[in-house]
Amino acid sequence: MGSTRSGVMDLLRLVPKGGPAIVNVSVTNLCNATCDFCNFAHDKGFVTDRRSLDASRFEAALTRLKEQAGVRFATFMGGEPLLHPKILDMVRSATALGVQPTMVTNGWLLPPKVDALADAGITTLFISIDAAEAAVHEKNRGLRGVCERIREATARLQARGVTVIASCAMTRLVTDYAALARFVKELGFSAITFSYPRKAALSSNSLVWSEDSELVDMTTEELLAAFDGAEAARAIIPVHNPRAGIADMRRRLSGQGERFVCHAGYKYFYMDWNYDVWRCEDWAEPMSSVWDFTPDRMVRDGCQACTTDCYRDASIMLHFPVAIGDAFASLKQGRPAAAFRALADRRVAGSIGAVMGHGSRLARLAGAG
Repeated sequence: MGSTRSGVMDLLRLVPKGGPAIVNVSVTNLCNATCDFCNFAHDKGFVTDRRSLDASRFEAALTRLKEQAGVRFATFMGGEPLLHPKILDMVRSATALGVQPTMVTNGWLLPPKVDALADAGITTLFISIDAAEAAVHEKNRGLRGVCERIREATARLQARGVTVIASCAMTRLVTDYAALARFVKELGFSAITFSYPRKAALSSNSLVWSEDSELVDMTTEELLAAFDGAEAARAIIPVHNPRAGIADMRRRLSGQGERFVCHAGYKYFYMDWNYDVWRCEDWAEPMSSVWDFTPDRMVRDGCQACTTDCYRDASIMLHFPVAIGDAFASLKQGRPAAAFRALADRRVAGSIGAVMGHGSRLARLAGAG
């Protein structure tokens, strides 16, 4: 009861500052897969300087982000994060600090680590799935037999109370979204989230893109059909992407323009294996080293430059707490009309709906404090 009360109070203290923040942590640039649409693939030759995060400094780095940026969620990524020999230590550190840890993995190394990850505090795990057929997925990943390893892991993770979500890239490997939804459900996933296709090079040191992959070289018509398919998949399995997010991507493709802006650099950050903090993976320069990070380095300019789903979809959920923070700031400045406008913005309703769809994660965070 005490820890739950502490966690709730921690979140409430962040409300006047626009709510909690998120950080994506790339703990290594190494990967054991060969995905056609990703340049972290070990057979492509893009990773010439193999790097992994110095885990002995991670607790201090995350403490700084918690204090200076209000970070309360950390997503461990790579490359393949389970290749880092100290990944469990870093997950434990996040949990101990009251920062909810999640992870994105290809699943190959999961089975022997299931219990240790659950014990360390992982409450949500994203596992990559590329197609509705095991053979197609495994060929793209270069990991023969990985689907059976995923099936084994999901069953054990669910038994430990860990939410397991299939992370599916929208590519030409997905020809039937209903079949994909049924396939991931059969593998034991409780939900699905869609990554929007990325062909253009990222400006940071992240390699989650491929300029020469035909799998992501999709036409506007193909993309619109993909978003329709993702939306229709809700009839089969819960879809992690907010409805407002998919609607915004349709608006972008049709030339109408998105309703929501991205909060990367303000409420969402990317930290690489060098402990540099970036606004996002698509930004050309780091904001600073984590050791030099202070609130004055934050950026808030209404960016809509890219379609990176983790930032854009999360920003929809963040819109509501950010609006509350803006209202608090306006009231403090003696501007009640501005405070009312912040809360009366029509986007707030869409944001509230997205937040409600992730209520269980917020509840778990409150209990982790």
